[in-house]
Amino acid sequence: MTKQFKLGGHRGHGCTDNPFYKGRDISGLPVENTLESMDAAFNIGADYIETDVMMSRDGVLFTLHNVVPKDHFCGDSIPSELLNEMPFTDIKKYKTGRNQTGTIARFDDVLELVAERDPRTLPWAVNIEIKGVQGSAQPYEENDFLPRIAEAVKNSHLPPERILWSSFCMESLIRISDIFPQSSFGMLFGEKPKAEAIYNDHVEGPHYQYLPFDIKTVDLVCEEWEKYAHKKAVLGYAHPETMTITKYMIDAIAERKLGINSWGLFEELDTERAAVYRNIFNHTAKKNVNYTAITDYLPEMAKQNKLSL
Repeated sequence: MTKQFKLGGHRGHGCTDNPFYKGRDISGLPVENTLESMDAAFNIGADYIETDVMMSRDGVLFTLHNVVPKDHFCGDSIPSELLNEMPFTDIKKYKTGRNQTGTIARFDDVLELVAERDPRTLPWAVNIEIKGVQGSAQPYEENDFLPRIAEAVKNSHLPPERILWSSFCMESLIRISDIFPQSSFGMLFGEKPKAEAIYNDHVEGPHYQYLPFDIKTVDLVCEEWEKYAHKKAVLGYAHPETMTITKYMIDAIAERKLGINSWGLFEELDTERAAVYRNIFNHTAKKNVNYTAITDYLPEMAKQNKLSL
């Protein structure tokens, strides 16, 4: 018996382009979160792409992993401010990636590309992570960030039904469910065993924390979702880091009738991680758990996608 699993391109083609990440030769890959990277992912055969959305000071939405300049820009000339504190006309003057060849993509252009390239092999074509200022020690965005995201989707050719929304911030995920209850939703879980604050003005409370992937926390998220999310919105997925997934947690996810959409932290598809993927693939299939994997290694993962069970 064989089973095919769906693969998503991490930030497009699948390329962690952070300047400090030197473990992989990415010279032949397009820069992460660019239109070129996303187009390349679909050319390879990705079932969906994963991307991050944030907002400039003047309200322009764009796709990049975070707003911290040192994580994306190389060389002597990099932005001196956090990107959400800069107007987009200034942000787009800079090129991203180790070789300074990437052009930052506007969110509305990404939506149009996905609408055009949608392979329709899953209920969604894109996993949009609501990122904003996360990871930059700033306050939670009590501004028009989410309404602008909603406006961009409504003005695009990509139906909300073709989007899987995710976030480490439960509050943002719940708020977007009120706008697009017909979309798919997945809660992102951190790789650490304890909860940590995401924002400097909300240091406690599960709605604003990086949450660990354990049964107690999964149940808490489900309970909070039932209380506060739109009544027609379904929390269908847990999004844990690949190396935190155990058979025990797969069993728990199966009991709660959720799926798993995994992500990788500085992923290297070595022998150890390949074995981890095989174990996850096999056990989720046995438990009838929908499993999708966001990966930096689309071609390599596609080759081993047919697994004997």
